[in-house]
Amino acid sequence: MLDLGSSTGRFSGGQARLPARHTAARVPRYCRIHFRCLGLRAARSDAHLAPLLRQPGEISRLKRAPAATIWLVAGLDLRKLGELGLIEVLRRRARGARGVWRLGIGDDAAVLRPRPGYDLALTTDTLVEGVHFRWETTDAPSLGHKTLAVNLSDLGAMGARPLGFLLDLCLPVDASPAALAGAVRGLLSEAQIARCPLIGGDTSSGPIWVLSVTALGELPQGSALRRDGARPGERLLVTGTLGGAALGLALLERGQSTVAGARPFVRRQLRPRPPYQAGARLLRSGSATAAIDISDGLTSDLAQLLAASGMGADVQLERLPLARGMRSLCERLGLDAEKLALHGGEDYELLFCLSPNAPSAAVLARLLRCRVTELGVIRAGRGARYLRDGQTIAISPQGFDHFKPVSVSSEK
Repeated sequence: MLDLGSSTGRFSGGQARLPARHTAARVPRYCRIHFRCLGLRAARSDAHLAPLLRQPGEISRLKRAPAATIWLVAGLDLRKLGELGLIEVLRRRARGARGVWRLGIGDDAAVLRPRPGYDLALTTDTLVEGVHFRWETTDAPSLGHKTLAVNLSDLGAMGARPLGFLLDLCLPVDASPAALAGAVRGLLSEAQIARCPLIGGDTSSGPIWVLSVTALGELPQGSALRRDGARPGERLLVTGTLGGAALGLALLERGQSTVAGARPFVRRQLRPRPPYQAGARLLRSGSATAAIDISDGLTSDLAQLLAASGMGADVQLERLPLARGMRSLCERLGLDAEKLALHGGEDYELLFCLSPNAPSAAVLARLLRCRVTELGVIRAGRGARYLRDGQTIAISPQGFDHFKPVSVSSEK
């Protein structure tokens, strides 16, 4: 078991030595920042993905992250480390639990002292090898990043601010040392950026990789953004763009991840960047009545929100927000951009409802610091109607379901 208890806040130990080709004299400063903070020194098996993941726009965001160092490690060999050795590695590399946390890694349980007037939000997600990811289309640092990011998306959909997370790891005894080190780097890099420290968990061995995170957040008492608050006449809006992650997966599965224009979509699939901070800002604005994050696809998740609220909705298909270049790339590859946007999933954007007199999408975009698009309106009735030029288009909810046949290509 990965015991929970007090953490040192800064882990000790020396920084692993990079191969000669990656020494400071040969690697530009931009790349060194990535090697140190994102752990993009990929194993040979996923080295072809590393160039697709380096993005200058991310550097300024990393510079604003808390001042903690995530040491590079050449590899984590479980047969040499053992369970206690792995736990010690995680303890040393995890950012110290402070604030509401009284105990973190090292004891039998973590101890949290909630702030007066705040509720706790808890969520959990599991990534299973062969179900949620395949090594042929995923690199190790991205797997670690995504494991936490999907949980941050759930917290953001409730309007909660991240506080910390528990990690359950099930790993083959012969797990690649480089892959394990990369996954740990990716996970803890995202934790550092999100100010969401690892505060404990559990470790086990098994035939395949299974990574499970339980994340905790806080929000003012009684203010959670729920799925059951939509009412007739309210506006339906979404952050960001839709379908990019599904397109990125299609590119990876087809071996076309390096074609012109593919890079941002591949990155969207491998390293999602949920607007979880936008959820907390939306909550503070007091204008949202219902919300859900889009993980299984717009049609599927909208159906869940409407069912919880006992409402229907009219969605204008011409308003679907697509990333620049997505439609043309889909046309070149013989893919349906609209279908990916409707059903593709893994976008991790925020779908929410506002009262009719709430701020416009343009005002909200400035408030939430992300793109916002108004998709339609909530109405009395059941289910969603999808309209194009005033005509109803027959579209049924689709998306990934663990216990039903897969209808749309998904990493899951």
